Amino acid sequence: MKITKKSGEILQSHGALDHNIYYSNELTGRQGSLGFLNFIEMEEDEELLLGQSLFKNEDHYYEIMKNVGSDDIIQYLDGHIKDIVEMNRVVTSSFTSVKASQANA
Repeated sequence: MKITKKSGEILQSHGALDHNIYYSNELTGRQGSLGFLNFIEMEEDEELLLGQSLFKNEDHYYEIMKNVGSDDIIQYLDGHIKDIVEMNRVVTSSFTSVKASQANA
């Protein structure tokens, strides 16, 4: 958790707009929908967290990530996290946001 918080702080120090950490409350689906547990196997002692970093746009994301790549602290954290987290169980994705009023749905 400390590593996630610190990496978010580093992203923000390089220009990311925000970094949020979400704790899971309910991982089963509701009203006939699927939940995270339909896709991810978890042990009894595991906790699911969701981290979100916000950027202006895709170009901003790549600019920040390029700058962060040369940050000494992030290099240390990257090496350290591999000692305590099973990286093959970490899921990463990226999304582009569109205001609902602008969506072609």
